[in-house]
Amino acid sequence: MTTQAVSAISRLVVLLIKPSKYDADGYLIRFWKGVLPSNSLAVMHALTVDAFKAPELQGLIGEVYSFDEIVLAQRVRPKKLVRKFLDGRTKVVVGLVGVQTNQFPRACDLAEEFRQAGATVVIGGFHVSGSMEVLYYGVKDPNRPDIPCTGKVPNEIQALMDRGIIVCVGEAEELWRKILTDIVANRAERLYRAEQTPRIDTAPLPLYPDRYYDDFSVRIGTIDTGRGCPFKCSFCTIINVQGRNPRWRNPSAIVDYVRQQCAEHGKIHIFFVDDNFARNPMWENILVGLIALKQEGYEFSFMVEIDLASGKIRNHDKTRSFIEMLGLAGCVQAFIGMETVNPKTLKRVSKGQNRPEHYQEFCDQLHAAGITIHGAYIIGFDEDDYDSTLEAIRTLRQIGVDQASFFCLTPLPGSEDHARAVKAGVWMDGDFNLYDSFQPVTQHQLMTDQQWRKAYFDAWREFYRSRYMIEALKRCGDEIKFWGLVRNFFWYRNSALGHKIHPMICGFLQIRTWRSDRRHGYPVESILTYIGRELWRYTKYFGHCWRELYIMQHVYFQAKLESKLEQLADQLARDRRDAAVADIKANLARRLSSALSGPVDWYQRTFGPVPATRVWLNEFWKAYGSNRWNLIKPWYWHWHVAMLPHAATEVVFTVRWFGVLIKKLGAMRS
Repeated sequence: MTTQAVSAISRLVVLLIKPSKYDADGYLIRFWKGVLPSNSLAVMHALTVDAFKAPELQGLIGEVYSFDEIVLAQRVRPKKLVRKFLDGRTKVVVGLVGVQTNQFPRACDLAEEFRQAGATVVIGGFHVSGSMEVLYYGVKDPNRPDIPCTGKVPNEIQALMDRGIIVCVGEAEELWRKILTDIVANRAERLYRAEQTPRIDTAPLPLYPDRYYDDFSVRIGTIDTGRGCPFKCSFCTIINVQGRNPRWRNPSAIVDYVRQQCAEHGKIHIFFVDDNFARNPMWENILVGLIALKQEGYEFSFMVEIDLASGKIRNHDKTRSFIEMLGLAGCVQAFIGMETVNPKTLKRVSKGQNRPEHYQEFCDQLHAAGITIHGAYIIGFDEDDYDSTLEAIRTLRQIGVDQASFFCLTPLPGSEDHARAVKAGVWMDGDFNLYDSFQPVTQHQLMTDQQWRKAYFDAWREFYRSRYMIEALKRCGDEIKFWGLVRNFFWYRNSALGHKIHPMICGFLQIRTWRSDRRHGYPVESILTYIGRELWRYTKYFGHCWRELYIMQHVYFQAKLESKLEQLADQLARDRRDAAVADIKANLARRLSSALSGPVDWYQRTFGPVPATRVWLNEFWKAYGSNRWNLIKPWYWHWHVAMLPHAATEVVFTVRWFGVLIKKLGAMRS
């Protein structure tokens, strides 16, 4: 860097932004409270702080500010934001962080606004990295030698570079410092690429900015203990960006990070965001360290993503399995890419490590270790149709999957599937905003778009039925797992069935602002049209939320009741030396679920020591409502008299339920 370049500015301001995406009406998807934090944002925040220490930037005042567009409080206004810092002696750099394909249109709109405001803009993430690595540079993997490559920069990325936007391809650990120093020295290039996957054992750990979590409904710390996955799934973009050779951070640094978080925040929950934690060669060192922390009295839990073949992994002396050690270390949930239960499909997409005949055994292993199962399932493979999709959902429930995420098969740029589709000239929707795995973007050979959508949304409804949520909660061994699952059920049903947005990019209560933050090219609605649309949207949403509160009240009470009945039945069987536990439990449940038999029965059901059940209440309201207009006839007065004690119980149950929610979910938030 020349002395003249350094003397031209005295301050470097870096604005890191994790973009959101647009909804079907062109409004930015943004929420009152977020749920999932962005690990990419935390990684880039830490790398920026570290870059300020570079000798080339000595003498400059370095400032970094991070924004997650998914939440309202971190709203980004490009012109106002840049104007706040530009003073003739300040260089403003905007980093669009972790941009996925569905966020790319929003990122392009932001990039243009920031560029026009006078900032230097850099964009990175899986869309630009995956597209460039596969379509321009080509996949150089001897185990996958025939992945097509156009050898051409994708049009949407070339358009960015033509407008002066800097494109960063690959992981940023060994690029970001150079990009910043080149920008300050006025010698920045339009394209930077990580020639090889960087070491991460010497890289700084992710760092969230102060007060970041104030805008989220729960505090979930994130950290990647390793990167890279050895498998070859054709729909995956990660292996073409982060590689198939696992790399890892220092295990002692991971353990120290958990210790530090516990010291600062007390009880904590962490998401190890590795694409496949089981294939981190240092997994045993990490888990041994976490087990030691547990023994020292630190209170924490965590979730991981693992593969279905990891049930066969054992520690170095073969005394314990990987799954057992996960449970001992504090793992409460495992995210597993099941993808499908069709062996033919798994073979075709190069996911041979998944063996459907072993799914049940693997789920049993996890449950035995006290770990709940979060299964990922893709809908829209060539062999799928509506009936097979619903049958697969029943299979997932049968084998004990506690929670599920569903995805429409999407040819994401950067995947082998996308490259082959491009070469074959397969039709794919040109609007990247739709590539959120929540809707079809290509044509299916067995289903129309309408049938595909119906299969997809019915999968959410079918899996998250009350009866199955109750069964899943009954499997939870302690209150932490129980309430973690209750929270997740709220979140997933609220997202998929309420907001109609995928839970992994959703929060609570979508906020849309008139005029501003609408997709470029969309007209500004009249104020009356906007107000009318928003009133109707909020009415529907709050109606959905009210209904959900009562559904979850039923799920909570029934899960508690059935668990208690099992305990009572077991005790009665022991006292009577009678093995007919099922009969005893059925009789108890029948007595508590049948119609009221009098005031004493009502009092016992409403205030008694046995956990409440809503079954008898629900049956009464169905019968009451079935009378419809007959209820206004005087000779139906007895229905109104019968309604009074049921209504009183509703008030008691509602107060009790809200009290439980405020106490439990409030404790989880803190």
